[in-house]
Amino acid sequence: MPKENQKIPQAALHFMDKDCFAQAAGTDGEKVTLDMVAYSGKVIKDHFWWGDLAIDIAGMSFPKSKFPILENHDTSKKIAFSKGKPKTDNFQLSMNPDKIEFVDTEIAAEFIKLSKAGFPYESSIYAIPISVERLEKGTSADVNGMTVRGPASIWRQSIFKEASVCVFGWDSNTRSSAFASTEVELDIEVTDLKMAQKTLNSEEVKKSMDLVQFKEEHPEAHKELMALVQTEVTTTLQAKFDKEKKDLEDKFAEERKTHESQVADRDKRVLELEKKDVIRSEKEMNTRANNIWSNRLSESDVPEHLYDKVQRQVSHSRFVKDGVLDEDKFVEAIEAEIKDWVDKGVTSTILGSGFGQRDVDEEVKLKEADTKVVEDTTKNLLRLAGQEQKAA
Repeated sequence: MPKENQKIPQAALHFMDKDCFAQAAGTDGEKVTLDMVAYSGKVIKDHFWWGDLAIDIAGMSFPKSKFPILENHDTSKKIAFSKGKPKTDNFQLSMNPDKIEFVDTEIAAEFIKLSKAGFPYESSIYAIPISVERLEKGTSADVNGMTVRGPASIWRQSIFKEASVCVFGWDSNTRSSAFASTEVELDIEVTDLKMAQKTLNSEEVKKSMDLVQFKEEHPEAHKELMALVQTEVTTTLQAKFDKEKKDLEDKFAEERKTHESQVADRDKRVLELEKKDVIRSEKEMNTRANNIWSNRLSESDVPEHLYDKVQRQVSHSRFVKDGVLDEDKFVEAIEAEIKDWVDKGVTSTILGSGFGQRDVDEEVKLKEADTKVVEDTTKNLLRLAGQEQKAA
């Protein structure tokens, strides 16, 4: 692509359109934000240097990490800066409010104050073209989602430099600005859309004239030809549509099959995890319930050999709700059951006397020894008295 070395007024690199604006916002105590549309992506009409101009948003580059925001493109009047590249959504160039930092200058303070008060600031950008497409009359090209018709210029590639807030925007027609006398020398790739489209247009006109003449001279044949063409076009388009529809249906069916398989695998893993968790919880609950029983029985008067029989009377499962053991009610039931056994005399003591079996045996032996002593003493007294005890 050929390059042209051009000397361009610096003012020709500053421009805005009617849909651009800059507005500061934020209440006291809040961080001030900036809502700024720097370029709407539409055609800038009647620019004094470029004529009708459109800048291709897709071809604009942002080589720096920070970009200044000035007043009227004056580097001595600093307003803020962007900590990242502007947003380029919907074929529109706008500053990202989350990445704007205002600077501590009188110009910035004045802009914030007046803007919050409702002063209608507009905005403008400064950019440098790298590749320009020139459209002659009768030619057209697509850019930013629209069709631009010549004569016009399209910046296919450009470099963004800065954005400015302006009192009246940047007058694209003026030649008397402070930048009008300053020239910038640029090497620009230039493409002229003229001969190719002109040739194409002339061929289309010729074909159109031939069809008009054919229709006038042979109306019935023209009608049949149009019907045939319509049928063939309809058939071709229908076949193309059917194929694309089938391809999409096959693609969706395969994706659905894969998705269902993934869901099934996931559900299986979830069930396995749930099973493990339930088993673990149940084991922990059983262990806890057994420990409670053991502690309560060991503190009671119930004989140890009856622990199992007593414990069977109160199952912890009766006190489980939503997987949680109600320990208070469980313990209450255990204590009631133990009390019932003890109250009915089933204890490690006899008749609830408080003496163990060993104490009873020793008492019996003592009574037997005392009886024997009494009997021996009686026999001796009778013998000394000259009497003998008759055998029973």
